[in-house]
Amino acid sequence: MDVERPNYRKAMDDALLLVYSHHHRLMSRLHPDTIRNLDIDDLRAGPMGQDLQKLASIAQGESREARDRVLEAIDSVLQMLFWPPGSDSYQVPRSFWETELGRMISMAKFRSYEPSDLVSIGNAAQQLGVTRPTIYRWMDDRTLGYVRDEMSGRTFVVRDDVEVLRQQGTDEMMSHPG
Repeated sequence: MDVERPNYRKAMDDALLLVYSHHHRLMSRLHPDTIRNLDIDDLRAGPMGQDLQKLASIAQGESREARDRVLEAIDSVLQMLFWPPGSDSYQVPRSFWETELGRMISMAKFRSYEPSDLVSIGNAAQQLGVTRPTIYRWMDDRTLGYVRDEMSGRTFVVRDDVEVLRQQGTDEMMSHPG
């Protein structure tokens, strides 16, 4: 049975147009004479469009990239979508991951990891001696990296991040003995 792969074109185009409309609005207030009108083909050919196309290809299993390059492309796209001017950082709303674009990015990220690089949320909580809600909070504030397998619906935590937090906890206990 041939499984139909999602076509992410509309979600990618919508994201490009959203960022472009915000850019256009800001530029019209900063320096209207510098505005150059771009069409969707121009946007697709730009850096964000290229990052989105790369992520779609990875999400669909058509290509592979080094994990650091995948994560860099993801961060670049998320910054364009969610980093407001005047803020020190950005936060991705959980609801984003339920959108077509969020699922595409999530799948690309998942495919960049080996199964041995990931642990379940329950396992991460157990290793760190915290509750599952704490793990979710750390995922939301980007203390812990995580990926979602869109095929199974399961979410996994990055093993290296769990190890770093566990080591920090051990170091803290050693520097503040009972």
